[in-house]
Amino acid sequence: MLGQKMIAEDWNQESYQRVTKVRDDLMRTVPSICPERALLITESFRETEGEPMIIRRAKALAQILNGMSIYIEEDQLIVGNQASAGRAAPIFPEYSIAWVIAELDQFERRTGDVFTISDETKRKLRDIYGDWRGRTHQDEVLRNISAINKLAEEQNVIHRGGISMSGDGHIIPNHDKLLAQGYGGVMRQAQAKLGNGDLEPSQRHFYQASVIALQAASQFVRRYAQKALELAKTATNPHRQRELAQIAEICAGGLEKAPQSFHEALLLVYFTHLVMMIESNGHSFSFGRFDQYMYPFYQRDIERGVLTDEQALELIALFFIKLNSLNKVRPWDHTEFGVGYPLYSNLMVGGMKADGSDGTNELSYLCLRAMALSRLPEPNLSVRYWEGTPKELLWEAARLIRERFGMPSLFADETVIATLRSIGIPETVARDYASMGCVEVAIPGRWGHRATGMTYMNFGKILELLLNNGVDPRTGIQLISVNGRKESQVDFGSYEELWEGWRKFLKFYTDLAVESDYVCDRSLKLFDADPFASSLIDCCIERGKTLKEGGAEYDFVSHSTIGTTVVGDSLAALKKLVFDDQLVTFPELKAALDQNWQGEKNARIRRLALNAPKFGNDRDEADRIVADVYRSYLDLLPSYRNERDGSGPIGCGYTMSTSNISSYVPYGMDVGATPDGRLAGKPLNEGASPCLGADREGPTAVAKSVSKLPNSRMAGGQLLNMKFSPEALADDGNLDKFVSFIEASRRLGNFHLQFNVVDSATLRAARRNPEQYPNLMVRVAGYCALFTSLIPEVQEAIIERTEHHGF
Repeated sequence: MLGQKMIAEDWNQESYQRVTKVRDDLMRTVPSICPERALLITESFRETEGEPMIIRRAKALAQILNGMSIYIEEDQLIVGNQASAGRAAPIFPEYSIAWVIAELDQFERRTGDVFTISDETKRKLRDIYGDWRGRTHQDEVLRNISAINKLAEEQNVIHRGGISMSGDGHIIPNHDKLLAQGYGGVMRQAQAKLGNGDLEPSQRHFYQASVIALQAASQFVRRYAQKALELAKTATNPHRQRELAQIAEICAGGLEKAPQSFHEALLLVYFTHLVMMIESNGHSFSFGRFDQYMYPFYQRDIERGVLTDEQALELIALFFIKLNSLNKVRPWDHTEFGVGYPLYSNLMVGGMKADGSDGTNELSYLCLRAMALSRLPEPNLSVRYWEGTPKELLWEAARLIRERFGMPSLFADETVIATLRSIGIPETVARDYASMGCVEVAIPGRWGHRATGMTYMNFGKILELLLNNGVDPRTGIQLISVNGRKESQVDFGSYEELWEGWRKFLKFYTDLAVESDYVCDRSLKLFDADPFASSLIDCCIERGKTLKEGGAEYDFVSHSTIGTTVVGDSLAALKKLVFDDQLVTFPELKAALDQNWQGEKNARIRRLALNAPKFGNDRDEADRIVADVYRSYLDLLPSYRNERDGSGPIGCGYTMSTSNISSYVPYGMDVGATPDGRLAGKPLNEGASPCLGADREGPTAVAKSVSKLPNSRMAGGQLLNMKFSPEALADDGNLDKFVSFIEASRRLGNFHLQFNVVDSATLRAARRNPEQYPNLMVRVAGYCALFTSLIPEVQEAIIERTEHHGF
């Protein structure tokens, strides 16, 4: 069988040793802070004062790519670095700088996402602070955000996070176009547009900047040709000399022409990803349907006899490892929302093609095998599957999941395609979707920034405010009330009255979240002008616009919604205990919440709350209310438009997503006890998953509960995380049951599945003795991370997830 051939264990020992060595060399490198990019862009901006921002950014990119340190790792075949050392994070002062200066002495003392930083680096960054103080994207946002929006953030209902202090990312370039033309072909398109005498000044600036940026990228590639030749002269191993000569030959042309080999195509894909990350410090720069656009190069080289499956596997594994040399540093209050050094660079294989046939091919299997070899968090590997997917691919995906490091995640085509059709995407277009980040989906090469991850919304906190008449117990801030009064006391005469209060509060805070998005996007239009990335997305060159100006063909965004299940379970408990069965009064239950369930009477009420129906157990009374919470938000969205509305893209609306990375943990810290029995400060639910420990009827019941949600309307991405004990998948019989479970979930109409296969005892041991578990990788949320890199609170949340022992 094809899959058996690709996943065969009899791999060349020399290649295996190379991949292992490159991986181990990289992972021995401690993440650090690199000042080079910050210094080079500061120097460039001093020289270009007064020029259009997009020109300034293009010239700055050229100066960075020409002036930064470059190196080629020993034994690596994929070249190109983001910073002066592997796993080093560059600084992007144009987006935000105040937090960097404030946290310089804290990077090495963090409880997660630790970075070393030298005194010299600290000095250099402090020296440029004056150039940027008051002139960054974050400063512009803070100048324009409303007072009431700031108060909502102080209440911990909304969190602007990355959109207020970094670039946007969340891009899948048009790899097919790029691989057909090279940088030179795209550059010529921009140059041809410059010959049009009817251009608006902004369009002319865009084309000029695109040419500068694309030329800079090509010149950057050529620097590695020279570096490879230099290393070849001193290499003592003839085999390595030939490899370096081959790298030099590929890079000498600056990747300006269409690639002529699989290796060259892979380098073009990697360099494009790398330059986008250097241009903008966003994340979720993703690879789309890798096995589709890379397959012609693989197939041609195989047929010509210049590539074997083993060599292709080695190149892909080295490519995967190389992606883990890239890094990003975030302020600590945002790091908590996504710990584990994540970049969310999704790479997708399998699934339906635009013509309705299946796209599984040899590269689909090779990518699974490469991940088994690299065993690192990047890329965020995903598998698309549908009715026509070969059973063999699901088996190989299941075997990889059994390897206990959280990948791949699985996307059910029929449901995902339906979600895209629900927002007006044609069927044939929707079939070509890919994930760009955690679980958010987009059409590669045709989509704008940020399918998800705009302003974060804490649904759990909105519920707490509702039960306190809008008064935040921690700050005393009240922005809205149930009854028009200032005090926190409130009562509800019926469940219907409580539900109407929820809808009122949800709309109020969603309005504020959309306002926050507008302010951030207007600022990013200036500060995140990205001529390189935008030139690789359809319609940007045709329109002469960046993505933030409305250059993309399609443009939809969504918030990160956190705590939908907690809210649903809490409302279900209130409905049963207070209104239906009348076992307690609302004031009695509210008093128990205020006292965090402490005391004999409150503990008794908590037992009632814990035994109330819970989502994840296939109980309609709970599942229906959780679905109602989803719909209460979904029903608001048609009235909202994003900042690009009317500027050219199709759509410009909002969708819903439950992709909330690790924010469910810090956001839970801000929420008091909730009526479902949850204690104050404990995590909210993750994604669309049940609350911690609430699912007691096994994995099938979880899948059936999730199937009752409005999954076909979740165009921003629906995330389900599950944990299994290793014994549950220990033999082929159990693995067959697991594959059947995956298939059943698809048939039920669920969107997505991802798994941790690890027992809680191992996780607790790793927390006590992290040095003994350096390679323990776990599925955190829509991404994976090394368990020992996570903050203790997130580690505990993963441990507390229900561990299923069978089907």
